[in-house]
Amino acid sequence: MSYDEIQNLIDSNQFVNGIANEASVVEGTSRVLFLSPEGLKHILGRHRDEYAPGSLLNTGADYPSLIKSFIDTEPSVIDGRGFVKWLDKDVGQIVGSTGIQKGDPEEVAQMTDYQMPDSRRPETVKVSGGQREPTSILNLIIAPMGSLLDGREVFSIITMFPGRNSIDGVEIPMNRNDLAGLGFYFVLPTDSPML
Repeated sequence: MSYDEIQNLIDSNQFVNGIANEASVVEGTSRVLFLSPEGLKHILGRHRDEYAPGSLLNTGADYPSLIKSFIDTEPSVIDGRGFVKWLDKDVGQIVGSTGIQKGDPEEVAQMTDYQMPDSRRPETVKVSGGQREPTSILNLIIAPMGSLLDGREVFSIITMFPGRNSIDGVEIPMNRNDLAGLGFYFVLPTDSPML
């Protein structure tokens, strides 16, 4: 595979940078995914701190191989911007742990407020002591960058996280300000200073 074509797409994209090489490119039959340094930094930073609200990715999982195993499969959604999303994808092995749980909204309202530090807009969630649950569910969202001469589409990674997108038949909203009203809250270790 020639990484020059992918590098040209990277260099002409204002939202993506980095070097296309064997370590940063996941090659499929119909799709190619560039694992940008910013994307990976966000994903690993956001989903590795057990004291931050959210799901955790296992450190030992081989995510490029997992992604390669389903990058050519039918996605859950292709939205109007061309973003491709695999949601609630069971990859057959434990890839992390789910950090969100659901309870009675009135009880959740009494839990501790936490201001999410990585938000573009102010987002407040509820947190409580508890234990995250291991999961084999992985979600992947990728954005289009262009096409190669051989016809394959090239994408950059937007995010990847473990855990389901609904609990007890209720969809987890994207806007984290809406979580508590539906009874969703994040569990943190009981020794967390945020509790």
